[in-house]
Amino acid sequence: MHLSSNEILTLLLSISIMLIIAKIFSELFIRFKMPAVIGQIIAGILLGPTCTGSIAPNFFTWLFPSTGLLKGIIFLGLIFIMVKVGIEVELSSIYKQGRSITAVSFFSILIPFVAGFIASWYIPAFSGTYKSLPASIFFAIVTSITALPVIAKILLDVKIFHSDLGMIILTSAMVNDITGWILFSSLIKTVETGSIAIISIITSLGLTLLITIIILTIFRYVLNELLPIVQAHTEWPGGVITLGLVLSMFLASLTEAIGIHAFLGAFMGGIILGDSPHLNAHTKEIINQFIDNFFSPLFFVSIGLGINLITQLSLIQAFMITLVVFISNIIASLIAGKISNNTFIDSLAIGVGMSTSGTMGIIVGIFALQYGIINTTTYSSIVVMAIATSLLAGPLLKLILKPKEEVSLIELLDNNFIPECTCTNRNELIQQVSQHIQKRYGYDANKVAHAIIEREQLMSTGIGQYVAIPHARIPECKKPVVICATHPQGLDFDAPDGKPAKVIFMIITPQHDNDVQIFIISKIAQLCSNPNVVLQILNAKNNNEFVAILKTTSHIMEMEGYGTA
Repeated sequence: MHLSSNEILTLLLSISIMLIIAKIFSELFIRFKMPAVIGQIIAGILLGPTCTGSIAPNFFTWLFPSTGLLKGIIFLGLIFIMVKVGIEVELSSIYKQGRSITAVSFFSILIPFVAGFIASWYIPAFSGTYKSLPASIFFAIVTSITALPVIAKILLDVKIFHSDLGMIILTSAMVNDITGWILFSSLIKTVETGSIAIISIITSLGLTLLITIIILTIFRYVLNELLPIVQAHTEWPGGVITLGLVLSMFLASLTEAIGIHAFLGAFMGGIILGDSPHLNAHTKEIINQFIDNFFSPLFFVSIGLGINLITQLSLIQAFMITLVVFISNIIASLIAGKISNNTFIDSLAIGVGMSTSGTMGIIVGIFALQYGIINTTTYSSIVVMAIATSLLAGPLLKLILKPKEEVSLIELLDNNFIPECTCTNRNELIQQVSQHIQKRYGYDANKVAHAIIEREQLMSTGIGQYVAIPHARIPECKKPVVICATHPQGLDFDAPDGKPAKVIFMIITPQHDNDVQIFIISKIAQLCSNPNVVLQILNAKNNNEFVAILKTTSHIMEMEGYGTA
């Protein structure tokens, strides 16, 4: 393929500008505890027809020509984003959770799906000018699908990622993502065939489920067999990354070849790659960084480049879609909470968390626009809805989960410091700390250890930076108990950064008091966000030194506006 000098110039310049503006807005949004991808979309809106195109239309047309090469790069970005989303899905977590998330997952899919379908069929302000079976199914999927990476970031920001509540939200979002993409790929295949009969939809869904099962079994087995061989005979991490991405692209091409869109193959490829026991956290992070810093910004900036919010936006429609998304997910979570004995506050928080349609809603909207299921006005409304739900979720969760400030972390940790443990693994440390709890508080050490270990099996509590927060809620516990133990060599807690845990905070809280658990975990996360504090705790020789570090750090946190420990 021969490119002219002008084509090379505009391609390189457009990519450079897209990346640098995206980076600036990403960092700006991160500073304000907002999702980076929303900053990237805003950057695209500023560069696109809404702003730059209106002010300097000739420059905009020259810089971002509608040529196939840039579109091809952006599409490849979408494929890799789907791989990244798939990597975030942990099948093992879904299996381990089992029944505990069944109610939340089932109702958070069913009720928003039905609400979106009915709203699109009977409320013109919701669906716009489109009223058809494919359009209604599309709106149903948009209403029920979640944005897993955005949800994970929000949970980290509000300091509940590692709590039981955070685990429920995250795992349910994983189930929603898998279900949503299977349903949507079936819809796309149905539209492509030109038949929207019920039998055609069922046939498409059956084929999609079949290829999904094949990927999650046969290809998953092949990948797990190949990864150790590649690791042994190639340079790390290049060989593993190449194998993972090549397999994902092969699966994307396979699903495209049989009439199911490429995005499903890429998504499923990411799932089996991320779920492999042979893919360590460090390699996973390298893949994520590779995608996050090149392909992801290009794609999300292109979203803003493709819409004109001045001429193509219906504020009423955007408001209606956002309202239905929030209300249906909250109702679903309240019903699920009633069945699974969650508190009203916890159920409300789950509903808000599951309302984050974010980037996944936008991606679904792009395909729907391409296949003529919706028009540009509706697509623009979905983009605004995705931005609104992503921006509102964090502040709303903070408001709902307002902690009990009367709990003092310093008081809880006083005389609960165990320095320089000599255990050989995490279970041994948990048992040792449980013995300390039994001696001081009278709780059965075996029951405490069993509850903590069982919770660890659901999802690891290693938070990175040499810190882990193993915890559990037990019926016998009347007041929260927090123990800090240090281990000079560190123990494996499956932290996302791959670092061993050298400072371990073990927590037990009352069975039905999720608020206090969230509060304690968030305070520990704030405390240990400074690597120097972690190092000081690791070097502390006794309780007096440990408490002195806590009080000094607490004073600094108060001065910086974080509250007291």
